[in-house]
Amino acid sequence: MSNLLKFKTIIVAASLIAFVADPTAAQSTANNQLQFSSAKHNFSADEISVILAEFEIQSALAQYEGKGAAAILAQTSGGAKFVISLLGCDNPVEGVRCGGAVIYTATSNAGIAYDDINSFNASSNVTIAVNVAEQNVILFGRQLFFAGGVGRDNFKYITELFLRDMQNFMDDRVAAGTAVSFNGAPAMTGKTDNIASSGGAVTFSATQISIGDVDGYALSAAIANTWQVSFAPSGTPTGE
Repeated sequence: MSNLLKFKTIIVAASLIAFVADPTAAQSTANNQLQFSSAKHNFSADEISVILAEFEIQSALAQYEGKGAAAILAQTSGGAKFVISLLGCDNPVEGVRCGGAVIYTATSNAGIAYDDINSFNASSNVTIAVNVAEQNVILFGRQLFFAGGVGRDNFKYITELFLRDMQNFMDDRVAAGTAVSFNGAPAMTGKTDNIASSGGAVTFSATQISIGDVDGYALSAAIANTWQVSFAPSGTPTGE
């Protein structure tokens, strides 16, 4: 099982634990999720790109690599990079009518203790962090299921909370003076080619890079997401 699949499994398990631990609160949350707009049972890549644009986030649909999921590559106005993997799509090549999503990103794990990860998981709004020691990265993510019906505003709000969680993590690292390094970084320079800059505008090439069991997009994000980038949501955030 790949680390990314394990990561998705951990996210699902954590969601189920939260529901079992407090079903009343979980039901209340589910009701709140649908209060602002009609429930949708699937989302397409173009709809999600519109939502991201409302946060002033640039995005592009990656070329389909035949692995069953579509991938939207995104960059915030502060230079932070993350990915939305769309699952169960009627047409994964174009990311059409997808039944679920995983919003995820990564950072180097240099200088970060397990206590830091545990503290983040205990205090985050929606995001779960998993250390992938053999690849020197920490994966962060949130899974969404659309089958039961999810409002557009809820999708947007979950995205906003994910971005806030990531910014909080970055702020904590800066406050702690965590040193950032990436083992073997010089040899990995070419690994960032799938997220590039052209004429001041962010562009994404079509090739997904596979490095061990870690999604190449996540590794590229980990290299790019230094503590100086900003995940802070901008544009037109959803009200709480």
